[in-house]
Amino acid sequence: MDDYYRVNALGTTCVLAGFSEFPSDRAISIFSKYLIDFDETASRFRSDSELMTIFNGSRRSDIKVSPLLFDAITAAMFGAGMSNGYVDPTVARSLVALGYDRDFRLISQKGSREASIRVVLPKGYSRVRLNSEQKTISVAEGVTFDLGATGKAFLADRIKTAIEAELEEAVLVNLGGDISASTLDNGKYWTINITDDCSLDPWASGLSIGICGGGITTSSTTTRKWTAGGREIHHIIDPFNGTPAETEFYAVTALAGSALDANIATTGTLAMGKSGREWLARLRLPAMARGARGDFYFGGWLANIGKRRSG
Repeated sequence: MDDYYRVNALGTTCVLAGFSEFPSDRAISIFSKYLIDFDETASRFRSDSELMTIFNGSRRSDIKVSPLLFDAITAAMFGAGMSNGYVDPTVARSLVALGYDRDFRLISQKGSREASIRVVLPKGYSRVRLNSEQKTISVAEGVTFDLGATGKAFLADRIKTAIEAELEEAVLVNLGGDISASTLDNGKYWTINITDDCSLDPWASGLSIGICGGGITTSSTTTRKWTAGGREIHHIIDPFNGTPAETEFYAVTALAGSALDANIATTGTLAMGKSGREWLARLRLPAMARGARGDFYFGGWLANIGKRRSG
């Protein structure tokens, strides 16, 4: 796909694609502004972000936040509820204790962090209260947020909707593998490459599929991993023990009506470990899970999508 605008932001590769033509200048402007606003609002790696300024571990009662942060935390709480608590946005301190304490690009993946790892249980999403009418948030002492699980998917949906509403322009937004695409008609489709190496390289070997719109995401334990305390660690946390989830699969891809819904399915499956497969099957979403014992398919993936390999 050559008709796209690409930039590094939010610690990952972010892409805005047009259908059969390059995105308009105005679409790129909207895309870029949302990326900047979200980084300033919801990054846990910026001490001056709204998220870190307000939710720094202190108890907060009915605190007013920006609409963007309120909506992002609302999306994260929705993910926690839908996944029975496994996609928990309060795992920030667990990640920090395991060494994920800065933008991932700054973390060595070659074992330079020799300090022993610590296990810190998250306070849990039940310690967070949202007031939708007043747009306020209350948290218990010790609650800190990491919106990495759902944040990019939420933002991809938000950007796509904003561009459609203002410009009536069909776009595909890909934020680090969380994809939200405008619905196309007349048999048109977006081509998506689900790479074998879980990279964001559109030309890498993988599974090439077509979608007419909606959300598709891939979550994996292979692209964000590091070494600490003599062991390899990945970023998907089991919130019930504060450690990296013992996953059956190393990557899960799912399709849904939105990137957020797809991401909750993929992240939740990995976070649940051995029980993730059964939960994913109950969702009935088209999905593919890859593991040491091969590929597994759910929700009519084979019937509707197939297994054609590219590269």
